[in-house]
This record gives sequence, structure tokens and C-alpha cells, in this order.
Amino acid sequence: MKPKAIHLLFPLLLASTLPAFAQPARAPVNPVQRELIYCADQMSHEEREAYRVKMQSAKTPQDKETVRSQHRLEMQERARAAGREGVCEPPRQPGIGQGYQGGTAK
Repeated sequence: MKPKAIHLLFPLLLASTLPAFAQPARAPVNPVQRELIYCADQMSHEEREAYRVKMQSAKTPQDKETVRSQHRLEMQERARAAGREGVCEPPRQPGIGQGYQGGTAK
């Protein structure tokens, strides 16, 4: 390649990348809002997708809450049957929600 061609190549490459920098990134118009599924790490991919389909087909907030409650009971029963009771419950953090204790240990 000739030296003059190299000098022309850089401005061309720079000019071709400028439009990408000029446009701000846009968020998707309708982002999919996904909730954390109770005990999702104990479920297969297919089970998680089936749960999502049930949630999408539930029309009212009450229907969604019914699906959540039913799922929670099923996962607790599954954990009990496998001898892993309490696996899906978040660990209890000491001091959270216990209020002020006056600085003394009891």
C-alpha cells in the first residue's frame, strides 16, 4: 500500500464510525419486565418458562398472586420431599426488622 493511501484510510475509518457515536443509545420501547421467580434455581429452564407463560396469561393482579402462591406451595412441597426444606427461603439477617435495641445485648 502506498503511503498516501494510508493517510486517506484513517480519516475514512474515522468518518465511518462517527454516526455510531452521534446517536444516543435507546432503551427498548416495551422492555420485558421479569420478576424473580421463587426458588428459580431449583427449577429447570422449561419449568421457569411454563411459570412465565402462566403469569402472562393471568389477567388480573389477583390471578397473578394466585399463580405465585400456588407456585410457592409447590416448590416448598418439592423441597420437603427432597429433604431440602427451607432451601428457597432467603437467609434471615440479624438486626433487620428488629427495631432499636438500645445498644445493649440481651
